[in-house]
Amino acid sequence: MKKLSLLVGGLILSTAVMAQKPDASVHNTLEGLINWNTSTLSFTSPSIRYRYFVQDNIAVRVTLGVHNSSSTDNFFEFGDGTGGTGSFENKSSNLNFSIGGEYHFGGTDRLSPYAGLDIMLGSGKVTTDGTNSDGVSFIDTYTETSEAKSSMFGVNLVAGTDYYFAENFYLGLELGLGWTSNTQKEGEATTGFGGTTTKSVTAESKSSGINTGAVGSFRLGWRF
Repeated sequence: MKKLSLLVGGLILSTAVMAQKPDASVHNTLEGLINWNTSTLSFTSPSIRYRYFVQDNIAVRVTLGVHNSSSTDNFFEFGDGTGGTGSFENKSSNLNFSIGGEYHFGGTDRLSPYAGLDIMLGSGKVTTDGTNSDGVSFIDTYTETSEAKSSMFGVNLVAGTDYYFAENFYLGLELGLGWTSNTQKEGEATTGFGGTTTKSVTAESKSSGINTGAVGSFRLGWRF
């Protein structure tokens, strides 16, 4: 058993020692990203990225991120949890897509620093659904539903590095800073109370600007 452990350890160590950047004959990489927003000091939705190395130092890339979440709050007619009950559900879904390119600098045998540019697109939707509640308290016979969609377009400058810790496997770090334009599309809400139904519309709005905080990514990838 001891000899087997030494053999396995030796193989792992030799693989790490011999690790170096692949050449242009190894075109593809696939990686997972955990994203970090330095403005809010919080993690955002993870994403995946595919890259194709056209040359040793030039790669094109496509990134896809999907995030879905939902929460339900329950309400009671009386403070002791008795009487009627109500609930209010919030759901959100977001899809982000970007396409771009990277230029890799000389670096070292294992380290491959790069700079690049992404064109970003995104869409999202937020819905609510309340029964006997407005999301704040219990209200008997009250109902509420709403839906609001959004879209995003942006340009992002990035800088990062790949570090090959084993043959064809790398860890990476990337920072991005760019400009985005967001559109909050026309939303609609429907409420019902005592047999009366009311519909309301929220007007479309737009905003744009330069990101005030960089978005960082911690990356783990495989080149094949």
